Amino acid sequence: EARLDADASGLRRSALGDAALGALLGPVLGDFAARFGRVRGGAMAVVALGKAGGREMMAGSDLDLMLVYDHPDEVTQSRGVRILPASQWFVRAAHAYVAAVTAPGVDGQLYAVDMRLRPSGNKGPVAVSLGAFRSYHAGDAWTWERMALTRARVVAGPAALRARVEAVISEAIVTAGEPGRIRADAAAMRARMLRELPPDGPWDVKLRPGGQVEVEFISQVLQLIHARHDPGVCSPTTRVALTRLREAGHLPSADAALLIRADHVWRTVQGMLRITIGRTAPAELPEATARPLLRATWDAGVAVNDLPALRAGLEALAVDVRAAFVRHVGEIKG
Repeated sequence: EARLDADASGLRRSALGDAALGALLGPVLGDFAARFGRVRGGAMAVVALGKAGGREMMAGSDLDLMLVYDHPDEVTQSRGVRILPASQWFVRAAHAYVAAVTAPGVDGQLYAVDMRLRPSGNKGPVAVSLGAFRSYHAGDAWTWERMALTRARVVAGPAALRARVEAVISEAIVTAGEPGRIRADAAAMRARMLRELPPDGPWDVKLRPGGQVEVEFISQVLQLIHARHDPGVCSPTTRVALTRLREAGHLPSADAALLIRADHVWRTVQGMLRITIGRTAPAELPEATARPLLRATWDAGVAVNDLPALRAGLEALAVDVRAAFVRHVGEIKG
């Protein structure tokens, strides 16, 4: 109903997601340990990425998660009624945890979970050891995986393990590589996305040229480039990272203002369409959607009174974002 700003609602939805993830971890692992013993000195941490990591969740947002575990080197198996090798214990415990997070209730599924951002994607184990995570990002990770880590937040798990995981994430970000390669890889990835994931109609403000993805790419690329010498610019929240990049002199004030505004507008449009239409909006929006969308975008700074004017305003904003992408990342070829 456009009664709550996209920034404020994103913080509240993400806080709710954090609370659910934290509340479920202990009971699920405790139940699993009762059946399969405990791995002495072992623990698991939950890392949120994407919109959940950036505290920008919308209606219907899934949880992009990564599960990282650690245990003493000398501990190789669980102790209890049943015994499992330590790595198998954590992988099976991770499956139990994801099942709890995604379990349907009387109001439907709690959350959908996407774990494709973990090391090796769907080909990798559902839970990764801290050592393997560190080794992967030291040698095998792609630039886009380092970009994804700029959105990472450790949201659940014992404090000591959370701190170790955060340190490894920071290490991966500050050792992402040379600026030229980071920019070239990001531009190539964006070109590939446009080929393989084209926007789904005129209201797809996430995937459209100059849309939300390109704002996020600019933020992530600049963080990877400058974090080596200025780690304070990093933040999982796009608007915060852009502000820090501006304050540190790595992003011109005009470009920062443009990108922060675009980030807010794109999330406002996407969030309102999610509530009123769903994930796919028709080219011609119904009146019941148009009214709250125009009200929400007016408050976000696109002050127009009808949908044709709104589409024209969004198109102009997208053109400006694409120009900023070219300036700070590079040309999109192909």
